[in-house]
Amino acid sequence: MTDKAVIARRCVEKALEIIVANEAELGRLDAAAGDGDHGAGMVRGLKAAVAAAQNEGTPGQILVQAGSAFADAAGGASGALIGTLIMTVGQSLPEGNIDPTTLQVALEAGINALAKLGKARPGDKTMLDTLDPFLRAYGEAAQSGASVSSAWQAALPAAEQGAMSTAEMVSKRGRASRLGERSRGHVDAGAMSMLLVLRAVGQVLNEAYPDGH
Repeated sequence: MTDKAVIARRCVEKALEIIVANEAELGRLDAAAGDGDHGAGMVRGLKAAVAAAQNEGTPGQILVQAGSAFADAAGGASGALIGTLIMTVGQSLPEGNIDPTTLQVALEAGINALAKLGKARPGDKTMLDTLDPFLRAYGEAAQSGASVSSAWQAALPAAEQGAMSTAEMVSKRGRASRLGERSRGHVDAGAMSMLLVLRAVGQVLNEAYPDGH
């Protein structure tokens, strides 16, 4: 499975599979600080994204369509944020060869767009606390010569550590920010859902490139 468009499509499908399996847990985490619908919203958005990803196109075009569909179907702040992330990554991917460095540039563009839209930064107890350390670790691995698949796997521990660290943070963005100190003690639902999505992509890359290339 080395067709890049097939891989992009499979990433969206695998993300849906993993989020469906963890929908109840995401809802439980969200209920600690929000209205408990994060898992349901993610499933709704990803189902629409999977349907949109079936259209033909380059990997970038597939992700743009998937991100737009996600935002429309998921709704709310997280729908707009994650939809923007996926669309921006897609818009930033080259039409030709996608190598570790071009993917790093696209990921950075997507995460920066999400941060700007959400007016958030690492430490605010959001999905950025997963994405930012992942991006930095991926970039270090990519710059050292690792393949896309190997760099992605190398960065997952940083993403997990970032997601888990949100349990000790006080929320500064979104509805949870109104809870103040009471938001401490629970992993952020958005940070956890992003970790699950990154793991899903990692599984697809492992299947596509079992030798790490």
